[in-house]
Amino acid sequence: MKSIERMTKEYADLIVSSGVALYPGQCLQIKTGPENYWFAQEIAVAAYKRKALLVRIDIDDLLLVRTRLDNQEQEQLETVPDFAKAVDYEMMAKDWAYIRIDNTEDREYLADADAGKLSTYKSALGRSGAVYQRSRMRHEHPWCVVCAPGPKWARSVLGPDASVEDFWKLLAPILKLDREDPALAWKEHADTLLARGQRLDALQIRSLHFMSKETDLTIGFTEQHRWMGGGDPLPNGGWFIANIPTEEIFSTPDRLTAEGYVVTTRPVSVMDSRVERVKLTFKEGKVVACTAERGQEVMDRFLSVDEGARYLGEVALVDEDSPIALSKRVFNSILYDENASCHLALGAGYPSCLANAAELSTEEKLLAAGCNRSLVHTDFMVGSPDMTIEATTKDGSVVTIMREGRFTL
Repeated sequence: MKSIERMTKEYADLIVSSGVALYPGQCLQIKTGPENYWFAQEIAVAAYKRKALLVRIDIDDLLLVRTRLDNQEQEQLETVPDFAKAVDYEMMAKDWAYIRIDNTEDREYLADADAGKLSTYKSALGRSGAVYQRSRMRHEHPWCVVCAPGPKWARSVLGPDASVEDFWKLLAPILKLDREDPALAWKEHADTLLARGQRLDALQIRSLHFMSKETDLTIGFTEQHRWMGGGDPLPNGGWFIANIPTEEIFSTPDRLTAEGYVVTTRPVSVMDSRVERVKLTFKEGKVVACTAERGQEVMDRFLSVDEGARYLGEVALVDEDSPIALSKRVFNSILYDENASCHLALGAGYPSCLANAAELSTEEKLLAAGCNRSLVHTDFMVGSPDMTIEATTKDGSVVTIMREGRFTL
């Protein structure tokens, strides 16, 4: 096994070179919690070595967020400085790259926070950053979400006696850092996912039927939908990988078509609070009933953020043979857990998954094209080893694309 020092540097360089595909002279923003600042520095060093013009590290301190929630009234939590929008506009105008390091080391600060206040705080941030968020979801600028191995995250996954060294051993093959050339390994993996999506596109799918012991859900798609995975194209002709690791192929469903019910199979962080065993019932695309064994109030608040929070924006397919699934671990990180399981996202859809995206220049046009719009986008894992997914194609044929959680094509 490589040394942790070597893997750390290779991981940081992988995120810069393949994650956001940084080009010489480009600027980079990194958002991180305080306990993962060390890794943000590693990424910044890698970026400057690749000729970044400027790297800015912003701290997302959940301890201070919790303190604010506990000490302010609801209306005070709606305050977001005006300069935040100015920063977003400059980043869009000058094509900044963006990296977010998931808060795996300090998420417990919000574990029992007031759900109403947390919803108000998150909604205010969502409204402030809506324009930049829409730009990223169109893949107009490169972005990448990653995690950094730390002691708290290691113990939450492997148990109270686990060390960071133990955790690196688990993550190395998942991140392909056990390979001599991780960037090449990720290129080969990306090509595999891209080819998988192309096979689904060739079927001309009209709807997917998800079936398991706890799920019976049908989701429709427009003729314009396309399956993506492994990387996303940029306006400059480059490609970036929005999540490292990634095991999914995904598309944008027709927002008004979901019918039936689905039960989540892994915990998920909703507005930075843990929820478990969520059952969602859909009618004409809309969530009409929601129950959660843990986090009911948080789910109620989430679904009330705006109208789009009750509709699907993404359908993602993940093979149960993915390295993350085969680890048999719950990672307590949406980035990892969503790549262990098929998942559905409530909230905003990806215009980039529609062949006519360039024509859909307004929110109204996107909605008319079936692409959901919302201030939120949260993935809920629904895949399982007993799940079968059947596709009904444009000509009416029924094709099994997954059986027992594994691709059959």
